[in-house]
Amino acid sequence: MITRSWKVYGAEGHRQRESFGQSRRFDFSEGDDIKIIEVDNSDKTGTNDFSIIRISRNTAEECEQTLMSQITDGVFENSRVGAIEEIF
Repeated sequence: MITRSWKVYGAEGHRQRESFGQSRRFDFSEGDDIKIIEVDNSDKTGTNDFSIIRISRNTAEECEQTLMSQITDGVFENSRVGAIEEIF
């Protein structure tokens, strides 16, 4: 299992809409296919400028693919996303 994390900022001049919600964790794993998504919002980060998303998958590439899916059709689908910065 590989876990990668990113800060997802709001569009320039905007706060991250998702950050106003509660932090949450989703586990969509099935058998050997790991798919865990965790989102830390302002209740944990103390800011509405960004949310932190942690994705655990079987490979680093799957983590990145899942991130892009979450930006377009997932957690951030109703947000105006700006910069995305991987954190280590």
